[in-house]
Amino acid sequence: MTTLEHTAHETSRSGLGPINFAGRALRLVYRAMRMRSDRAAMQAMPDYLLKDMGIARSEIDHYTSMRYASDAGGMDIRNAH
Repeated sequence: MTTLEHTAHETSRSGLGPINFAGRALRLVYRAMRMRSDRAAMQAMPDYLLKDMGIARSEIDHYTSMRYASDAGGMDIRNAH
């Protein structure tokens, strides 16, 4: 096996170890905690600010769901200006 083939083989296996699994699990937990925090922050906002962002109060759960965040790249309302 050449060095290039060996490197390709090693990188293809890198996502299967328990350390990588734990890292993915921790990222998922962190993301869920952040979504919950974002949802609480949006619920605390007055209606006029939500309207400025183009979000109805009834849509907050949709915009802060894990599925929407993964499709849209997430929403960070703490850094919105």
